[in-house]
Amino acid sequence: MEYKDIERVNTEIKKTDIKGKQYAEVSERILAFRKLNPNGRIITEIVDKTENDVTIKATIYDENEKELATGYASEVKKGLVNSISMLENCETSAIGRALGFCGFGIDNGIASGQDMEKVEQYKQKNKKEEIYTNMFISYDEALKIVKSSINDLCRKQGIVVTDLSTIINKELWSTLEELNLQQLKRLECELVKVNNSKHKWHSLYNQNSKVKNVVPENQEVIYQSSSYKFGKEALKQAGEDELLKSQIIDNYLELGTDLTVVIE
Repeated sequence: MEYKDIERVNTEIKKTDIKGKQYAEVSERILAFRKLNPNGRIITEIVDKTENDVTIKATIYDENEKELATGYASEVKKGLVNSISMLENCETSAIGRALGFCGFGIDNGIASGQDMEKVEQYKQKNKKEEIYTNMFISYDEALKIVKSSINDLCRKQGIVVTDLSTIINKELWSTLEELNLQQLKRLECELVKVNNSKHKWHSLYNQNSKVKNVVPENQEVIYQSSSYKFGKEALKQAGEDELLKSQIIDNYLELGTDLTVVIE
C-alpha cells in the first residue's frame, strides 16, 4: 500500500458536512481501508473500564501483519446514547482515529464525522441564553420556551403544523425540528402576524378545523410570547431585589414586552 493508493481512495470517501467542513464517517474510513487491505486487521482492546467510563485502543494492521497505526478514545456513560452504548461508541471512535493516523479521510483533521457531531452536541447542550444582564437559562430551556410560544400561536391562529413545516422547508431548506433558537424566534415573530390579511403566510390562517376560537382576522394576538416568558424568568432570578426587578421590567418594556400585565 502506497501513499498514492490512500490518496485515490480518499477521493471516493463520502463526507458529512459539519459547520461548513467535510468530515469522513468512521464507516467510510473502514471502507477505504478495506479497499486497499481486504485481509488487513483492525484490532481493539479495552485499556481501562469502570462502570461510568471506558478507554479503548485500536490498532490497524495491513495484509502483511505490519502495524500501521494506533488510536485511543474515551467515553463517559452519560446521555441517552452512551448510557446504552458507551463501549460501542468508544470502539468506533478509537477505530476512526487509528484509521485517521493511517491517512484515511483526514482532509479536515483526524476527528471523524461522529467525533465532530459529539463536539457540536456538547456545545449546544452547554450553550446558554442571556435573558437579562448576567442572567442566563440553558439553551435547551430557551428552545422549549420559544417552541411553547409557537405552539400557542399555532392554536390561536388555527395553523396546521404540517402546513407550516411545508413552508419552512420550502423557504429555509430545513425542517421545523431543525431550526435553531434564533430561527425559531424569527418564526414566532412571523406567526404573530399570520392573521393579517396582507401577510405572506396568510394562507396558513384558520386552516385547522379542530381549533374553534381562532383570533379574528387583523386583530392583535394576545398570548404569552417567549420574550414575556424570558422576562418572567429573569424576575424570578432577581428574587427579592426590587431595584433589579424594576430595571428588568423597564428593560423589557423598551423591547416591547410589558411584564406587569397578566396574560393567561
